[in-house]
Amino acid sequence: MNSDKIEQRFEQLEEKLAYQEMANAELSEEIFRQQKEIDALTKAHQSMVQRLEALQDVAAEGDGSQNEKPPHY
Repeated sequence: MNSDKIEQRFEQLEEKLAYQEMANAELSEEIFRQQKEIDALTKAHQSMVQRLEALQDVAAEGDGSQNEKPPHY
């Protein structure tokens, strides 16, 4: 190979490396964004589970008195 071909090949490799670095940075940013979204969704889910459990507790407390028959039965 002559030096022109070597130089051309070297430039091609540098260009490919630059694209790979750019793609890697974009993917890293996307993963970071997705992790933030997952964290927010997990927090919202936990909050909803706690609210549902609280509502179930309230409903369970109320069910006992509503299902009792009046004394004349």
